[in-house]
Amino acid sequence: MQVLEITIIFKSYRDCTDQKVYQAVTDDLPAAFVDGTTSGSDGNTKSLRIVEKVGGKYVEMHARYIGTTVYIHQLGHYLMLAIRMPQELAMAYEESQDLQLCVNGCPSSERIDDSGHLPLSVMGQLLPQAGATHPWSVYTLETATTKCHEKILVKDIYFYSCVFDLLTTGDVNLTAAAHSALKDVEALHPRKEHWHIFPSNESGGGVGKGSKFFVSPGLVCLILAAFL
Repeated sequence: MQVLEITIIFKSYRDCTDQKVYQAVTDDLPAAFVDGTTSGSDGNTKSLRIVEKVGGKYVEMHARYIGTTVYIHQLGHYLMLAIRMPQELAMAYEESQDLQLCVNGCPSSERIDDSGHLPLSVMGQLLPQAGATHPWSVYTLETATTKCHEKILVKDIYFYSCVFDLLTTGDVNLTAAAHSALKDVEALHPRKEHWHIFPSNESGGGVGKGSKFFVSPGLVCLILAAFL
């Protein structure tokens, strides 16, 4: 998932961790929680910890007490997020939390149609951020499809997220971002047969719902908040 701002909240849990909040924005990818710590609680660095892999560009969070791993890295102007968590954790949310990208994907009002068009309300949100440098109209559905096929040969959800990103931002760097998202899945998902996820209308199944682990795919978003 490609975003401009990320907030992750790890709720306090028994003796495993205090509540911890992580925040990152473009060009500011810290290797610590907002309170300056890198672990869940004093003397317990194994239940929850942050590991910096590349300074200012790539961090990992390992929450062993809930079996969850988070990758965050910056590629171009965007932050990229990948999460592996148990299926029961991904599905454990209240109905009041109606924007569950992990489970249901984007709301229907924010999806591109068959001709590659977005609702005007969504374009209005995206254009102030990316439109000045990368006009969304640079790519048509046909040219975006061709460009993404150079990096991603299989027409899975990573391929289609690449097409979406090019149509909405015009930023060619996002073809590499979609490819990187697929590599994150290969690193995080324990079952190779689930690395390539296909839209439900092509494969007859939902995105990752039959898997023990959930790994988030790539999408362009403005702000992401996760509660774990």
